[in-house]
Amino acid sequence: MKRTEIIQEMQYALAHIRETVRAKKAAGVKVIGCGPVFVPDDLVIAAGAFPVGVWGAEKLELYEAAEYYPPFACSVVQSITELSARGMYRELDGIMLTSLCDTLKCLTQTVQLSAPELKPIFIKHPQNYRLECAVEYMVREFTRAKEQIEELTGTVITEKALEQAIALCERDREATARFTELLAEKPGILTNRQRHDVIKSRLYMDRQRHLELVEALNRELEAAPAPEFRGVRLYACGVMLEPAEILDILDEQGFALVGDELAQETRQLRYRIPEGTSQIERLARQIQQIRGEAFLYDPKKERCDVVVEACRAAGAEAVLFSTMKFCDTDEYDYPWVKAAAEAAGLPVLNLEIEQVMQSFGGIHTRLQAFGEKIRGRR
Repeated sequence: MKRTEIIQEMQYALAHIRETVRAKKAAGVKVIGCGPVFVPDDLVIAAGAFPVGVWGAEKLELYEAAEYYPPFACSVVQSITELSARGMYRELDGIMLTSLCDTLKCLTQTVQLSAPELKPIFIKHPQNYRLECAVEYMVREFTRAKEQIEELTGTVITEKALEQAIALCERDREATARFTELLAEKPGILTNRQRHDVIKSRLYMDRQRHLELVEALNRELEAAPAPEFRGVRLYACGVMLEPAEILDILDEQGFALVGDELAQETRQLRYRIPEGTSQIERLARQIQQIRGEAFLYDPKKERCDVVVEACRAAGAEAVLFSTMKFCDTDEYDYPWVKAAAEAAGLPVLNLEIEQVMQSFGGIHTRLQAFGEKIRGRR
């Protein structure tokens, strides 16, 4: 397949999520929504079910969500609740959520009120995650989630099935991580929106198919010559870079994303599944691989080191801190990350966004000025 055909298939999956869900249901496949952040969709795949991302919606008018949240709640969670209250998740068989921030904790309650017919599966992560007892705790959490998925799907998740699911997800994570490395090596070879679509589409299509497409795309990119790029190599932090109009503005202003630690994107790919005495323990031990995570206890602010190291590895010239409005986790971390990045000689722009925002004039102006500032330093 050609590069354009690969990306178009991924973009089609993103534009036709509901059609995909209905096709799976018509084929007798159970569909389980997987919300943010660090949801073990390996368990869903091991049960022969289809995991579909639940990350809200862009530029969505919020009406029903006001019944459940104050206006100063994160727009991602509000939009998830809005869709839930409008019945958009009615075709799902269940929904799996984590409670890694205060607003996500609320979501585990409001989703039961807004969609009482939807079977909830909640995963609670320990904060002191590097302790051995944290692994024991996660084993219990994942075992409980496994049992709930088995009950929902009517399928027993065997060790073999889980091993195969983990292997598939690991290969896909590795291939997608390699994709991001290729874009850092050859900035400008794809647009920022195309980069986003390739990474995000893994949440909305069969994982095996996504793996096949990413591996084919990687072969194309490896063989292609690097374009001449005179723009700004940018590293992104935060929860997400949506609505996608923001990515279009970055392209227009000559920015190329050479790396990110966005919760919706590369942060889902960074941590490998280690060995263990069982497949559940392997999933549980993944938490000990995590370093500098905004949604987990980070008393030494290792996130600063993670960002600076990643910027150096990717050759980034500047940092875009995409702060989701009212996101406490990022607002707490921003001053530390900013100080560390600037100490490393990296200019930082803090861009406050909302997933449901409708106007982009202010963002355009700020990104234009930021680009001019960086070019003026050369």
